[in-house]
Amino acid sequence: MNFLARTTLLLLASLVLSGCASVFDAPYVEVEQTPVALSVPDVEIEPEAPAAEVTAEARTYPDIWARIREGFRLEGIDGDAEVQAVAKRFGANGIVQRIAERAGGLLYHVVDAVDARGLPMELVLVPFVESGYSLHAASHAEAHGAWQFIESTAKNYEIGIDRFRDDRRNLVVSTRAALDYLQALHAMFDDWQLAMAAYNCGERRVQNEIERARRRGVAKPGFKDIAAALPQETREYVPRILAVRRLLLDPVEYGVKLPAIPNAPQYSVVEIHRDIDVLLLARLAGLTQDELLRLNPSLKAPVIIGRHNVNLLLPPQAALRLVDNMATHVGPWVTWRMLRITRPATPQEIAERNRLSLSTVLQANPLPEGHYYEVGSTLLLPAGRQGGIDPAQAQRAVLLTRASSECMVLQTCAGDAAKVVPPATVNGLPRR
Repeated sequence: MNFLARTTLLLLASLVLSGCASVFDAPYVEVEQTPVALSVPDVEIEPEAPAAEVTAEARTYPDIWARIREGFRLEGIDGDAEVQAVAKRFGANGIVQRIAERAGGLLYHVVDAVDARGLPMELVLVPFVESGYSLHAASHAEAHGAWQFIESTAKNYEIGIDRFRDDRRNLVVSTRAALDYLQALHAMFDDWQLAMAAYNCGERRVQNEIERARRRGVAKPGFKDIAAALPQETREYVPRILAVRRLLLDPVEYGVKLPAIPNAPQYSVVEIHRDIDVLLLARLAGLTQDELLRLNPSLKAPVIIGRHNVNLLLPPQAALRLVDNMATHVGPWVTWRMLRITRPATPQEIAERNRLSLSTVLQANPLPEGHYYEVGSTLLLPAGRQGGIDPAQAQRAVLLTRASSECMVLQTCAGDAAKVVPPATVNGLPRR
């Protein structure tokens, strides 16, 4: 081999090796998209119960309120003076009517879930008091969604929380978890009022007060026997639920005009099995992104991850349109890259390695100046190196990163088999 050939080979080898070193030294790995299983469709619409399983009685309910009233089971409370006083106050200020209007089509899915388990319809009223039936609700104690779960309890009841979703704000997932929790509490106390109290302030607090009441000579303590020793919020919590019950039983007596809500689903539940941009999914369903997120505030990132089997609420026609359009869609499904940080890295390094501006990296993955991305963090970058970020999508990413700051510090998040809970949610408050 002549000198020129040897020199050329050595130069090529050095270039390859230097390039490989920079690749292998990257502070992240690419997160692969969810493999698409040929045996599973990209999207499925959850079927309604077969007609044979729906009784004639259920089909004749004039509205959702009649079905709820029919399912009330708690006894011995209609004459309670405190409950009556709260019901009158609720009737006068119109709050129950406003919450009922907000609940709208969400009510059917909760009523149906309670009915399917044979549970008392009083449980449908818990979100009236917890959140005003708002999927977007958030409390000072870091509780979220219609059922107001904090992160530690959400993890215990298999509610997914990560960079891409917070299923505490997902009606289908959170309702399943809340009913699981309430059933467990009822099995513990054999009393629905005590179960409701424990849902609010924690089972340990309720159990401690029951044991104190027994030491005072109360053979079978109920809520009234321990209420004075519970936190004020809990002392008011159970009577408020029972007051809503009283008001729904006789709205005319309390001057309330309940909205007309049919005993029929107003939304379809669809399950997504492939990675897809939120913006693309909305377009394929014939919705704006705002319309999609209003019904599904659990979507925290601009990408849906297929392996999460995400449940979404959609208007029936939008659900059918989505199924049809996903079957014929041609083109990319995801316009974001996902990077999992494997060693601490600065935004500047991420920007340089991906030939993006620093502002583009920080827009989707905000970080205080002088800080770095921790191991285990998931970053989102536009798939095209020179591509910009849609402002609406970027806002979702910004909201996500702020909400997940504790996960970044702890290197992992609830919902990903985490063994730790962010310290901001372990606050010692007498709440789930």
